[in-house]
Amino acid sequence: MIPRTEEVSVREIDGLNRRDVDQFIELPFRLYRNVPQWTPPLRFEIRNRLNPRKHTYFEHSAAGFFLAEKDGQVVGRIAVLRQRFYNEAHQNDTAFFYWFESTDDQSVAEALFNAGKVWGQQRGLRQLLGPVGFIQPDPPGILVQGFEHEGTGDVPWHFPYYEDLLLRAGFESHTDYLSGYIDRSIPFPDAAVAQGQEALITGGYQMQVLANRRTLRNWAPQFFSTYLTAFEAVPDFYGMSGRDFTALFERMRFIIDLKTTQGLLKGDELRGFILSFRDVTPALKKARGGLLPFLWWHLLSRFSRPQQCNIIALGVLPEHQKGGVNLALLSELLISLRDTGYARAEIVQIVKGNANTHGDMTRLGAKWDKCHRVYRREISPDPAS
Repeated sequence: MIPRTEEVSVREIDGLNRRDVDQFIELPFRLYRNVPQWTPPLRFEIRNRLNPRKHTYFEHSAAGFFLAEKDGQVVGRIAVLRQRFYNEAHQNDTAFFYWFESTDDQSVAEALFNAGKVWGQQRGLRQLLGPVGFIQPDPPGILVQGFEHEGTGDVPWHFPYYEDLLLRAGFESHTDYLSGYIDRSIPFPDAAVAQGQEALITGGYQMQVLANRRTLRNWAPQFFSTYLTAFEAVPDFYGMSGRDFTALFERMRFIIDLKTTQGLLKGDELRGFILSFRDVTPALKKARGGLLPFLWWHLLSRFSRPQQCNIIALGVLPEHQKGGVNLALLSELLISLRDTGYARAEIVQIVKGNANTHGDMTRLGAKWDKCHRVYRREISPDPAS
């Protein structure tokens, strides 16, 4: 039974019930309606994720979705996930929480987290960790620094009071993710770039720029394999199914930036990559969440920010991570930014503990202006406790 906290009631919703789903989707549109930094998601994407018949996540993992109501109004929501790939990779019993939204009311937050606790207990899970999403590329964390800046793409913006809600509910800090930027106001780091170029030559590597979207599709299987291996030693990393990747690729292939996404080759084999997206934040704001599935990429392409790209991931296979290869990849990125005329590259959510990537980016002039934090809380495995 889901606990009731004071006058707040929480109920689990049915992902196939249109009224429930509409209420779940619309809450952040109401909470953030006067916040210019907030970037609205596409409603149809959230709707598909809630639907166990449509999203590939439900082929291997489980989820529960909850609404909090007070005085007849929806005042909070949360998703609770049992991610099979995460628990298998880390050999633990963890429930993720995601899509947490709440009014500035501790009783609402407590009621939602209690619902998540019960859901986890019923499945033998021992901790709540989040915000962490359905698949690894879902942006993690609560914004704790950089509230003056707009959210980038689907990386969320949160009210400053969210951190207090979690801390008062017994959560503690687990992992920080830093975001920042490189722009043309920063002097071009000739010496560091030259060192990166030397690492390419010494290691016998070549950079592969994607000629067109057909080339991108041909490279997708190698990219998937390299991605899984490159990040497997990163704390809290977890894989995904082939069908998860295929669905993600089909959703994102039109906004992958062909000018700055590059592969690191040794011979004919992919050893590393930089993945970059066109900045579609202006398009998402213009759409206000209202696009239809078959129209979204047309609008996003038309209204993307032409002077900016977003660096989503940089990965190198473990056996190739020495000898300045990270710096080499980043130096190629800077050269492509200079040559393609971009004024700015947004760096999206680098794990703070990733000293190599964070250090090399800082050396090349990156400025860090946002931080998202993942939190954790132990829960008893005994539902009666």
